[in-house]
Amino acid sequence: MASRITPTLSAPTSEATTDRRQDILNAALACAVDGGVDAVSIDGVRARCGASVGSIYHHFGNKDGIVAALFFDIFHDQSRSVQAQLDAARGVEAGVRALVTGYLDWVVAQPERARFLFQARSAVAAGPRTPDLAQAASRRNQALVAWFEPHRQAGAVRNLPCELMPSLVMGPVQSYCRAWLSGQEGPNALTSPVLYRQELAAAAWRSVRAARNRLQRLGEAGHAFAD
Repeated sequence: MASRITPTLSAPTSEATTDRRQDILNAALACAVDGGVDAVSIDGVRARCGASVGSIYHHFGNKDGIVAALFFDIFHDQSRSVQAQLDAARGVEAGVRALVTGYLDWVVAQPERARFLFQARSAVAAGPRTPDLAQAASRRNQALVAWFEPHRQAGAVRNLPCELMPSLVMGPVQSYCRAWLSGQEGPNALTSPVLYRQELAAAAWRSVRAARNRLQRLGEAGHAFAD
C-alpha cells in the first residue's frame, strides 16, 4: 500500500503569524493614541492584544522595535496610497495636484496613523533603524524627483533642481496637516485640511508650474480680447 503523505499546513501558520504581528502593532497604536509614543510598552501592548511577552519579543525584539515596525508599516502604506493617486493622474498639473490631495486625503482618513508618523519619527531616527529611515525617505524622494525630471526637461515645470520640487509641492500640505494633527480640540482647533484641499493643491501647482504656462494664458486672453 502506498504511504499516505500528510500535507504541510504552512499557509495557516503563516497567516496566524501575520495576524499576531498585526494585532501587536494595532495594540501599540492604541497605546500611542492614548498617551503618545512614550506610552507604548511591552506590558501595555500585551494587555491590549493578549500576546505573550515571548511572542512580542519574537516579532519585534523590544519596545523600540515595535515603534519602528509600526512607523515603517504606516510610512509605506502612506507612500503606496499617494503613489496610486499619482499613477492615476493624467498630465503634469493633475499629477502635482494628486500628490497634495492624495497625501491630504490619507491623513484625514487615518488621523491616528498619520499622527503616529509625526510623533514617532524622531524616536526612529535616534534608534537602531536610522539607516532604514534614511533609505525609505530617500527612496520616496527619489521617486518624486524621477517623476518631475521629464516634466522639467519638457518645460512643463520650472527649471529648478528637481530635488527641490518635493519640498515646494508637499511642504505646505505637510505643515498644515501636522499642525492640524497636533492642535487642540474644541473651538481653538484648526479647520480640517479638507476645507483647504483645493487651495493647497492649487498653491502647489503655482509653485512649480513653468512661467510659459502663464504667458500662454495671457496670450490666449489677449487674442480673445482682440477678437
